[in-house]
Amino acid sequence: MICTAPSKLLTIVFMRFFFLTLFLLPATCFSDQITLHFIKAPTPTRWNTPRSLTLSALRNQVAKVPGGARHSIGHLFVELQCGNSPVTYSGVTSTGNSEERRAIFLEGYGMGVVFKNYRGKFDSQDFIEKDLSAMFETGRSNFVRFEIKSSTCERLTQYLSEYERLGYHKIYAGLNARPLLRQSAGCSAYGMSFLELAGLQHPEFVENWRTYRIVPRKWVGGPLTGNRVNILKILTATPSRWDQDLSRGGFPVDFWDPEKMHLWTELATRDLMGSATRKFPWPASLVRIQKSAGVLFDAREVPTPTGPFFQDP
Repeated sequence: MICTAPSKLLTIVFMRFFFLTLFLLPATCFSDQITLHFIKAPTPTRWNTPRSLTLSALRNQVAKVPGGARHSIGHLFVELQCGNSPVTYSGVTSTGNSEERRAIFLEGYGMGVVFKNYRGKFDSQDFIEKDLSAMFETGRSNFVRFEIKSSTCERLTQYLSEYERLGYHKIYAGLNARPLLRQSAGCSAYGMSFLELAGLQHPEFVENWRTYRIVPRKWVGGPLTGNRVNILKILTATPSRWDQDLSRGGFPVDFWDPEKMHLWTELATRDLMGSATRKFPWPASLVRIQKSAGVLFDAREVPTPTGPFFQDP
């Protein structure tokens, strides 16, 4: 008895320590992360010419998709995981397509629709979870994920609450809108505002995730010009070209492009799968969720920015 008691005591101590560790594990196993999920349009949105853009936009209104919502112009969701708090999903969208269709077919906006604001809303948590689940099953979406400081994650959570409190999500803004200038946003600008506030808007992304064009003035209807532009004129124009400078009175469009984001991520994940010695802004690794692949960046050394969320234009 005297010889076996210490052995039993050690066993009891060990088992208690083991179960205590299991009990505490859920509170410590999560890192602070922000993820941007990129969903490409059903078929490529072709910005080569005004005509090709219009044709591809119309085609994507009816194109079939393998799973999830259509997202005819592509889409972006934000996912926040702060410590062991529940995952928060966020995204902005229009309340429907009726305003856009009316502007195009009845009000003569022409390509002015890309500058127009519409009634907006947040995508619901339930919708995003179901939509992403369908995307993961087919591999239609991909993503970039950043491990960040807990203070940065807290800052982004506060920004989301403030964005909602100010009602900016009730406007689904044109492509040029900048959310941190109190202009509301479309889905991609909204997502990128999180990276900007986290100090993660790297030149690599600025160079590869944006699209810039100058829309000829003759194709812009609505309040910007006071003109009415029939969409058929854009579809039958020969030649069909973007303006090359602003001297002709065209309107620049400069925006974060979900399809470029998706393409960049697709190429990046291929490099991570292979033997390419590609340089990334931060240490990077490959992550998979079912058939979707993504890039995980370790950005925990990036300092948490300070200062206000919003500035006046």
